[in-house]
Amino acid sequence: MKKIRYEFITEEIVEIEISDEWGEKLKSVKREQWKLDKREERHSVNFADLDGKEEYFADSKGDPFAMIEEERYRDYKADHERRIAKAFSELSVSQRDLLKALYEDGMSKQEYADVIGVSPSAISHRLETIRKKLKKVLR
Repeated sequence: MKKIRYEFITEEIVEIEISDEWGEKLKSVKREQWKLDKREERHSVNFADLDGKEEYFADSKGDPFAMIEEERYRDYKADHERRIAKAFSELSVSQRDLLKALYEDGMSKQEYADVIGVSPSAISHRLETIRKKLKKVLR
C-alpha cells in the first residue's frame, strides 16, 4: 500500500492509501505529465517582459514566431527556386524542349515521339536520363 498526499488550494491536506498497482499507474501518469511539462517549457515564451505590448500579438501579422516562420519559408522557397533553375539550366535544349512539350504543353510521349521521329520507348529513356541528371544536380 502507498500513501498519497493531496494539498488543496484551501491548504487542507488529505492523505489516502492506494494499492501498489494504482501507485505505479499514478507514478507513470506523473512521469508523463512531467515530460509534457518539460517539452512545453522548452517551447514557451516568457511574456512578462512585454510590459504592455500585447497589441503586437493581436493577430498573426505581429506574431514574431509567424514572422520567423514566414521568413524561413521565403528563404527556403527562394533557395529551392534557385536550385531548380540551376538544375534546369544544366539540361540540354532538347531535354528542356522534351519536358516543356510533355509537362507544359500536355503532349503524350507518343505524340512527341511522332513529332521528332523516334519511338515512345526512346522518349521514356530520355526522360529517365533527365530524371537522373536532375537528381544528381539537386543533391
